Amino acid sequence: MRQFFHTRIRNALLQQLQAGITPHRLATSFAVGALVGTFPVLASTTLLSLACGFVFRLNHVAVQVAKELTYPLQLLLLIPLLTLGGKLLGAPVPASLAALQVQFNGGAWATLQIFARATGGAIVLWLLAGIPLMLLLAMALRPVLARFSAQPGIAPAVPE
Repeated sequence: MRQFFHTRIRNALLQQLQAGITPHRLATSFAVGALVGTFPVLASTTLLSLACGFVFRLNHVAVQVAKELTYPLQLLLLIPLLTLGGKLLGAPVPASLAALQVQFNGGAWATLQIFARATGGAIVLWLLAGIPLMLLLAMALRPVLARFSAQPGIAPAVPE
């Protein structure tokens, strides 16, 4: 299984480098995709990654691959980000299913407002932590991808 993913990812990277994308642009695309893939709002990352790709002129394949690879991390971070985001904006999210049911029985609109504020706080936290991590990931990937692009059979990329 590990070999399967290693080969698939490696071949996808090599194809992109052979197509003429620079290692710098590919690393940036991958890092943006990883950031977008952890966005704390479910069912929004595909449109967000497409928008980032168009706005910043990134490689859409690399953005989408990174987004998909970080999907488990999005699920892992969702509850902690909502909890901390709720505390940040003064809208504490119920900690258990029973507490959520009591909150919802008290008023659906009020519960939705709490979750909207908690989501806003989660997005703020995601930006504060994610942007520096994205920049670090891009810097770490550049030398790795530059080594990939130096392999025989890969045409040098045209500077953008």
